Amino acid sequence: TKKELLKYVRKDRYPTAKSIADVHYAFSKEFMYKVKVQSVIRVGEPITERFVNIMSDVPMTPAMVEAEVTERWFEWEKYAAEEITGVQAWSAMRKVME
Repeated sequence: TKKELLKYVRKDRYPTAKSIADVHYAFSKEFMYKVKVQSVIRVGEPITERFVNIMSDVPMTPAMVEAEVTERWFEWEKYAAEEITGVQAWSAMRKVME
């Protein structure tokens, strides 16, 4: 499957059609990128891993996806500001136009 292929794409390269899953989901934009984020609430606390989704109308490189998460992180984490310790682009999906 193509679910986790983006993590193997070089950070400076756009993913090819072979590494993007075509899906029939109702995205608000053409592309959705799944990103694995590692964060901590305070230094010395255990690392929390979670996945976040980034939507885009244009194709993005893994580096662009990871930079977008880093830039927007503090908008999302309003209640408990967490520090990012790691970010990895995980998968890419493209909405199939009907």
